[in-house]
Amino acid sequence: MAATMVLTVLAVMASMVAAYDNGVALKPALGWNTWCTLSDCHNGDNNYFDRCNEWELREIAEAMLSNGMHDLGFQYINLDDCWAAQERDSNGNIQPDPSRFPSGMKAMADWLHEKGLKFGLYTSMGTETCNHGGRPLPIPGSFGHYAEDAKTFAEWGMDYVKVDWCGGELNDAQTQHTELSKALNATGRPIWLELCRGYSYDPIPDYVTEVAQSWRITGDHQDEWSNTKTVIEGFMIPSNQAGPNQWNYGDFLMTGGPGCNLNNSDHCPFSSDDEYRTSFSVWTISSSPLIVSTDIRNMTAVMKQCLLNKQAIAINQDHESTPGRLIGQAADANCIASDLRTGDCPIFGRKLSDGTYAAVLLNFADQGTRTVTLPFNWLGVASNQTMAVYDILEQKSLGNFTGSFTAKDLNPHQSIFLSLTAA
Repeated sequence: MAATMVLTVLAVMASMVAAYDNGVALKPALGWNTWCTLSDCHNGDNNYFDRCNEWELREIAEAMLSNGMHDLGFQYINLDDCWAAQERDSNGNIQPDPSRFPSGMKAMADWLHEKGLKFGLYTSMGTETCNHGGRPLPIPGSFGHYAEDAKTFAEWGMDYVKVDWCGGELNDAQTQHTELSKALNATGRPIWLELCRGYSYDPIPDYVTEVAQSWRITGDHQDEWSNTKTVIEGFMIPSNQAGPNQWNYGDFLMTGGPGCNLNNSDHCPFSSDDEYRTSFSVWTISSSPLIVSTDIRNMTAVMKQCLLNKQAIAINQDHESTPGRLIGQAADANCIASDLRTGDCPIFGRKLSDGTYAAVLLNFADQGTRTVTLPFNWLGVASNQTMAVYDILEQKSLGNFTGSFTAKDLNPHQSIFLSLTAA
């Protein structure tokens, strides 16, 4: 039944490169980013850019505090490529766009901190940022100003910095990322550093664990299935790096909602509800940071089902266990599996710190339903063990099963997120 498998979740973890521990990343980050809320976030018709302003941030923060997300650990409110002025000041200091942030960044940070939230922003390693936030002129990157910008970010009270890889003077990612990391550390303020790109994704280089708390495992995640599939395939690459203070990151989590709409609907038009559930499930079991990039002020049923799911978030935050990974490709009669990373029916698995297990069974095919079987020994469970199986997103028991569990008739791009406990 089984195609080629990786080591079971119970296998001894391979040695990991020493993590860069500055006290802020024991668990994966939970938060929100501006990217697809005020913009259409649509790769076409010149709409693929970010917008943001301080009024949006205040409303998002109040929503996070009131809708249940903050109670589950969501705390970061992060700006993407939309906040900076088009020129530095006369002393060479980076500054916010006064039309978007008239109160200034320090005041915005103070307000968020008073609410019990954290604040983050974006910069680039090069001379310019990547996107300009829809404005006609380039936005200055941090090249030549790593120390000055780090000092400014710390003085403003920033808790998180995402660094991109655009503009001129992009010479050596390891050297430049290290320089910025040291500059941030020298400020004395603990700041989460996210690396966006500049290095190879397959494999991720070891140096990233020495300078940052998280790093992208693929290119940009966009709100459509072919791109989501590419990111999920990135999570299939065996990695010994993820764990406390060092997290593999699948980029923004798209969850639907009114943010990136082009048709005045209350739902993003680019992915289906099944596809949003699938991306959430894989990001979650893999302990990727969950940085939501859609509008949380008016949550859809799917957003609530995922983002307010206490059990799912607890699995994502379980830093005492190895993050989930691809454990096999199901090879039932209707599941095609040629090798570990290629097949219609991939299965992710994980043993949690309380001794229970989690698994995500997927239908990767673009057409036709699939029946996907998870042999329990893929998780390191005895083949004759009876397990109580629970559907995490639907929040219902599926019954007791011995030796394996079969998910029948999963639709294209649909998945099922399970917890399994010895019965």
